[in-house]
Amino acid sequence: MKKRIERLRGMYDLLPDTYHHQHCIMDRLSTFLARAGYERVDTPMLEQRDLFLLSFEQELWQNLYTFRLHHRDLCLRPEYTASICRLYLDHYQRHPLPIRFQYAGPVFRYEAPGRERYRQHTQLGVELFGGQAVSADAEILQLACDALNELHIPTYRLELGHIGVASSFIHRLNLDDQAASLLLSLMEQISRSAEGEQRAQARIKALYPENSVNGNARNGTSTGMISEVEARFIAPLLNSISISFDDEDARHEVIERFLWKMERGEQRRQMLHALEFLHALHAISGPPPEVFEALQDLLGRYELDPRPLTELEQLVAIVEQTGIPRQQILLNLALGRGVSYYTGLVFEIHAQDADGFDTQLCGGGRYDHLMRAVGSTRDISACGFAFGIERLLSLLSKGDLPPMPVTQALVIPVSEQERNYALQVARSVRKAGVRVEVDVTDHGVSGGLRQAAKKHIQFALIVGDNEQRGNVVTVRDLTTRQERVLDIQSLLCYIAGEEQHV
Repeated sequence: MKKRIERLRGMYDLLPDTYHHQHCIMDRLSTFLARAGYERVDTPMLEQRDLFLLSFEQELWQNLYTFRLHHRDLCLRPEYTASICRLYLDHYQRHPLPIRFQYAGPVFRYEAPGRERYRQHTQLGVELFGGQAVSADAEILQLACDALNELHIPTYRLELGHIGVASSFIHRLNLDDQAASLLLSLMEQISRSAEGEQRAQARIKALYPENSVNGNARNGTSTGMISEVEARFIAPLLNSISISFDDEDARHEVIERFLWKMERGEQRRQMLHALEFLHALHAISGPPPEVFEALQDLLGRYELDPRPLTELEQLVAIVEQTGIPRQQILLNLALGRGVSYYTGLVFEIHAQDADGFDTQLCGGGRYDHLMRAVGSTRDISACGFAFGIERLLSLLSKGDLPPMPVTQALVIPVSEQERNYALQVARSVRKAGVRVEVDVTDHGVSGGLRQAAKKHIQFALIVGDNEQRGNVVTVRDLTTRQERVLDIQSLLCYIAGEEQHV
């Protein structure tokens, strides 16, 4: 027997009720965002791979659906932000800022499936290009929270961070670009749990072992060149311990290896030092305003720029004025978000589902350098957020979900000869907005009535030779068992409950 082809792991089928509910949520949110000036756009699901390699750290490239086709490297979009930036560069560079876009559609990431976590899921979000940073950040924060109120989800946790604090500390360590990017990508693990912090530390120790030896020179390649200063100090050291070399190339290689090892050791020390700072940053996360004083002390001890904290204080004040209770706000300056393009505010919104499990509903922030990274000649200030539609749906009660539309009538032809008339009747009734099906089983009236009863259809519209000649329909109400012969106009009034006009 031929093996049945199964659905891919991490994917899911949308059945009619779920499809209806998801699209109702998307329509409600889209209408709400349109009232704030966000125009609907969409981008192809398939883009050039390099567009997204700029957005995700190298550690996460394995989670992208990439493939090569006709000598081109392609990728199914793992998120929308980079695609919307590309859309702006293609079509809107001459338009005045600010510009507001909204989008909704599927994204793809090869991640471990879990509770409400799929490899294909639906994002709905906004991107705001231009505007003053704090004002624009305040707008998207308020919109994200008001969108939840629109869906009657009042209880959630708004987690606020600012990537500027951690990035300024890391960049001050003079690490190479790869090491600095790795630390920023590990922030998300650190902010999640103690186990995540331990994994981050183990990751650094594995990449930068304490006694690392490499046959190549720094950065994995031998340059064959040694600076005059390096040679001046290292060459006497080699001579003092009576090391002889066959030729000058061997001497250079030893010096390069020595320098590479020293550099790797220093990178390791600095990165572990950065982890200690990120741990301290995460340890004093908490609700405002009390946590601000502790954060100010921490930034003062490390002599870091206090402006990111000032921005967050302004945003918290604005958010509270919009009616979000203080106890629902959490400050976490170690919040990383897992993508590399953020430059300022980062935030997430979490809630508990019916079983008490924490679920992330929304994430977003500021990314002022991404536009240049995808091809712009200048940086453009930008911020945005995205909701996971599947996760929103899991939090809505049945009372907040619209009922599935039901078929109101079934047209039953008595015989094959009335098939065309049955289709004409169905067309006329549908034009008036009535949901009507046609019995295509050819089982006659009794079979059609059984089908209508099984599907809980209220009205059976029976059409035979007499009805066709008279241009009428025999209507049977399967709830009251009443039966009438009506023309199409009277039929519509009858189905609508306007019997007084019949």
